[in-house]
Parts: sequence; structure tokens; C-alpha cells
Amino acid sequence: MSKELRKKFILTNMLTATAILVLAGVAIFGFSSIRHNMQPPVPSEFSQHVEQEDLFREGILQERRESRTDLLFILIIVGILVELLVFGASYYLAERSIKPVEEAYEKQKEFIANASHELKTPMAVIQANFEALDLGKDAEPWAGNINKEIAHANTLVLDLLNLARLDVGDNTKQTLTEVDLNDILAKRIELFEPRFSGKMNLKGAKTSVKTVEQDLKQVLDILLDNAVKYGDKKINVEILDSLITVKNDGVKIAPEDLNNIFDRFYQTDKTREGSGLGLAIAKSICEKNGWKIWAESDRTGTKFSLSLKG
Repeated sequence: MSKELRKKFILTNMLTATAILVLAGVAIFGFSSIRHNMQPPVPSEFSQHVEQEDLFREGILQERRESRTDLLFILIIVGILVELLVFGASYYLAERSIKPVEEAYEKQKEFIANASHELKTPMAVIQANFEALDLGKDAEPWAGNINKEIAHANTLVLDLLNLARLDVGDNTKQTLTEVDLNDILAKRIELFEPRFSGKMNLKGAKTSVKTVEQDLKQVLDILLDNAVKYGDKKINVEILDSLITVKNDGVKIAPEDLNNIFDRFYQTDKTREGSGLGLAIAKSICEKNGWKIWAESDRTGTKFSLSLKG
């Protein structure tokens, strides 16, 4: 996050400085050109001799052309120096400005990691003890609601813990294994088909890639879970070389929502169940592995694309 903020800060300053320099340079050079193109006045002593008058005018115009060339050279040199100065100042200011944000972000990540870790055990104990209770059939509706919310809270805690681990970074060596994308997707789809009232289609030839299998399965599960939640009658999964796409036929996502869809806790539909962490986790896993993930949406539905080549 801090790197992106730093880049945006520097880029904004550089673009602003460049625009100002270009406009100023064009204005100065333009006015200078207009002045230089004006006919120079001829002294009275040359006015009676055509050849001397022409030589005088040509000399003045030649001096103006040279002067204009010098002016252009000076403007370019000054522009380069100013750009370098702005870049240096922007880099320095970016470091100082973003440092408090970075520190606050690190504290937030540390808090989430600690809180998630501390909540994990009591949540598991609560769920286990509640399931052990014999409340009878009369309490079944309320017991079901309580159990459902406990499971939801437990999932949220696990998601936060998973995200915190990704933020901290895993220094363990990743094991790459040869996997068939078609086989993996077919098995993941089998797990989600009972939850979807429509039809889930898989298209694509057998494609072998070397990758971190567990990370790939986790990202695919998040994308399929999202498709099941928001899909209507059809979900199309397609494999093309190392590119995987998951498309549902749900309602179009607004552009402003699409830009934030991978942000933490962001939900396009607040009425649906979920923590808003799934896609954020998917993005973090992709960044860790050098993959690329993005979303597109139109009136036909929403498509998530996962490129294993980055």
C-alpha cells in the first residue's frame, strides 16, 4: 500500500510540474517567436540602398533565429533541472508524508493479527460447547440462528487471521507442483455445485502448469464462492493456457464498486452474507505468487480473470 501511495504522490507532482513547465515554455517561446518574426526597423542611412537594407534585415533576422534557438535550449535545460528538482523533492516529501500512514497501517495489521489469533480459540470453544448442548426441539429455530452466527463469526476470524499472515509475509519456501488446471477446477466446481441452483459449466483443454497448488485452490474457491453468491442461472468457467476466467450472470457491478471490489471489507451488496474479505485475500495471494487478478462487469454479468503468468 505504501509503495502505491508513494508512486501516486510522486507521479502527481511530476505530472503537475511537467504541465506547468510545458505551458510556460510554450507561452515564452510563442511570444518570443512572434516578436522575432516582426520586421526589424531599418535605419534611415540604409533606406536609400536596397542591397544594404536587405543585408541589414537578414543580419537582424539571423541574430533573432540564433537567439530563439538559444532560448529553446535554455528552456529545455531549465525544464530538465526543474523536473529533477521536483522529483527529488517529491521523493523526499513522499517518504516523510507516507511514513505516519505506513506506521498506522502496520499497527492496524498487527492489531488484526493479534485480535484474530486471540479470538480463534474462544470462538472454537463456544461453537464446540454450543453444539454439545441439548436444547430440545422447542429451541431449534433459535439454536440454528445462534449456530449460524457463530459459524459466520468463526469464518470471519479465520479470514482475518489468514489475511494477517499474508500481510506479514510467509518466508517458507513455496513448493511448486505440476497440476492440471482442468482437473483442479472440475473438483472445485463439484464442491460448489450443490450450493448453486443454476448450471456451472467448465470449458478448456487439459492444461498443465507448475504452481503452488494450495494457494491456487484457495483463490479458485474464493472466485467460485463469489460466483455462486451473485450468479443467477449460469456460471461459466474457462481455461485458456494459464488464464482462468469465472463469469456469473448476475447484476452488473457499478464502475465505482468495481474499482474497490478487491478492497478489504468492501461489499457491493450489504444485504448478502459475507465479510468482504474473500477477494482481498485472493488479491493478496496473487500478489504473493506473482499472479494477476482483475474483474470486468457489464449487463451480461461479472467476469473475474486469473492469470498465473502475472
